[in-house]
Amino acid sequence: MLALDEATGHLIRRAQQRHTFLWGQEFNGDLTGPQYAVISAIGSDQALDQRAVGERASLDKSSTADIVARLEGQGWLRFAKDPGDGRRKSLSLTPLARTALGEVTRRVGLVQQRLLAPVPEETTAAFVEALRRVAYGGHPPLPGQVDEQVLVLGQTPGHLIRRVQQAHTVAWSDEVGRVMTAPQYAVISALWAHPEGIDQSTGAELASVDKSSMADIVQRLVRRDWIARTRDANDARRRLLCLTDTVRDELVSLTPAVRRVQDRLLGPLRSTQERELFLSGLRALAYTADLEATSGK
Repeated sequence: MLALDEATGHLIRRAQQRHTFLWGQEFNGDLTGPQYAVISAIGSDQALDQRAVGERASLDKSSTADIVARLEGQGWLRFAKDPGDGRRKSLSLTPLARTALGEVTRRVGLVQQRLLAPVPEETTAAFVEALRRVAYGGHPPLPGQVDEQVLVLGQTPGHLIRRVQQAHTVAWSDEVGRVMTAPQYAVISALWAHPEGIDQSTGAELASVDKSSMADIVQRLVRRDWIARTRDANDARRRLLCLTDTVRDELVSLTPAVRRVQDRLLGPLRSTQERELFLSGLRALAYTADLEATSGK
């Protein structure tokens, strides 16, 4: 199997969890990352309509519509008719938003600094550039028009991590399909590394899934005879999880597909050195002390 600390998808998911945690610490529900992505997209280019804003912010149509409606209701955004096309409406920031934006962007910048803090300073720039290339499939956008009041999304680590997560989801669907989900593979990988068996709570921590998701995953995999529950020989009240021979047979065909997902994600990084630097940076982001707060303990 692909070990968890070698799996790009798992590392990206942990990095995204950490970014969400740090963002929550700073904004405490007042503003979400996707909301700021919309604000940044509009602030960088005020000639964008709602569809273009969603594309720039890496959001689907439904999410974009919901976020735009919320920000408009809060007095941050407004629509204006395009003088060259009466059917088209562009989005712009209101004076209220412009007044608050400087402080908001400063705080978003602090989140990004804390996110990157575990990466060695001498490799930070190269890591972010590698993250950009992976996030945009080898074709990161040029800076274009820059508004000093907002962060450029194509250079913002938190946004780039979300894009890589989206790319992983697409690649996983193409290569692995519905046979197994990425969180299920993470749980199985955690059990593979502990053939003596581990309890459900430990498995959830290792696979970086919350308790509710872990319970659902275990239930599904037990029904498929991929995981077995056994009693701990040292504590009869404690149940351990371990892999069955059935899933070991399945992994013969599944693991090559998982490796193809890895190869697709890392494809934009041409050299072994670039890939190692990228994965090393991801591990630094993913395995830090402040992420423990997201483990659902």
